Amino acid sequence: MTQVVRSLKPLATSPIKSGQPLGAILAAMGLESCIPLVHGAQGCSAFAKVFFIQHFHEPVPLQSTAMEPITTIMGADDNIFTALETLCERNTPRIIVLLSTGLSEAQGSDLTRAVALFRERRPRYRQVGILTVSTPDFYGSMENGYAALLESVVQQWVPAAPSAGIRVKRVNIFLSHMFTPGDQELIRSYVEAFGLQPVILPDLTQSMDGHLAAGDYSSLTQGGTPLRLMEQLGQSVATFVIGVSLARVAALMEPRGRGICVRLPHLMTLAQMDDFIGQLHRLSGREVPAWIERQRGQLLDAMIDCHGELQGGRMALAAEADLLRGWGDFAVSQGMSVVNAVAPVNQPGLAALPVEKVIIGDLEDLADLLAASPADMIIANSHAASLAERLDMPLVRTGFPLYDRLGEFRRTRQGYAGIRDTLFELGNLMRHRHHHQPVYHSPLKQQFPAVSPAQDAGL
Repeated sequence: MTQVVRSLKPLATSPIKSGQPLGAILAAMGLESCIPLVHGAQGCSAFAKVFFIQHFHEPVPLQSTAMEPITTIMGADDNIFTALETLCERNTPRIIVLLSTGLSEAQGSDLTRAVALFRERRPRYRQVGILTVSTPDFYGSMENGYAALLESVVQQWVPAAPSAGIRVKRVNIFLSHMFTPGDQELIRSYVEAFGLQPVILPDLTQSMDGHLAAGDYSSLTQGGTPLRLMEQLGQSVATFVIGVSLARVAALMEPRGRGICVRLPHLMTLAQMDDFIGQLHRLSGREVPAWIERQRGQLLDAMIDCHGELQGGRMALAAEADLLRGWGDFAVSQGMSVVNAVAPVNQPGLAALPVEKVIIGDLEDLADLLAASPADMIIANSHAASLAERLDMPLVRTGFPLYDRLGEFRRTRQGYAGIRDTLFELGNLMRHRHHHQPVYHSPLKQQFPAVSPAQDAGL
């Protein structure tokens, strides 16, 4: 079992942590015609907007109840009523995600009671789905907030009793925060290749995939999982829950559905991908499509090509628990080792990591670890760019935020194709770092005196 060690520093000087509200907002971006409503001060939503715009380079629909000193002390339920009515009237959303912050949690806001009162006072908006999520940013991290929203979806919108019928072609796919829009597109193509209908939750493949949509700016999410399909999750023939942080989501879904529930930690190794494809093969009764077989063959060839470069490589990780698990298993499967691992908070998934020790700390702790145990590369978000530059080490960007490279937000790292491309990326980094070949100059080359333009003209 991995030893989890908490840093003894009194404060984080170079943090890698992001708060729970950011995780819930990210998950809300994958719901159809949705707008997240942050119950807190205006600065809470303003920071989140900047965070996601820098990462995705896309506008982000987000609103705030705008708590201020008086409402913080006397109660802010009126702020919730006003905000909900305004959004329903002006934006006509299909879903509103009402999430708390550290300010509203400390004040003692009861979001469930506030929504119930709003339903009584404004029954004409009953067709709008309102999801409440508790996401205090003084506890947990982005991973916890993301998982909390999916747990709320199951608890509040999926019937507690299993449905009488079952949809034999429909498959639920719950994906952790570590899946980019590019990853999600690839997972969808795998499922559809077997003739199955995937219900991806949350579905970022249209809302945050970086496409230029027709028409003017929309104040709601474009694309995403419809409310109707979320209410029917219990009717699917199977549920895939991919990500250790979503363990409670799987536990909540099992008694609510009649289909099987498959739990996978990630799709970043050949073994996990083979398990995933094997489950789809058994569910559908169809043979594995030729293009998936070809992708697997490409991955095997890439593993052979990159083996010499990656074997014995040393990796330093700084990320959330799900990403640590995925990258750790990937490293072990390719003959690499994780010499340093840092997580922002202590999460249940850390205990099963393929490393001896995990430090709960920040990038300064990672720098101290690298001074004692050097590595060949750093796996972290863009905040680690200055550290990598100072130590003259390559940085492989993953997680949130990624703001200093274009297109990183949708890079594919899961699935056969994602693993293949990641192998080539790391192999090239290792080849350049250890086997860089300077331009060859022969010692036998003749040296001729320089000729001036006047001499060349015969003057």
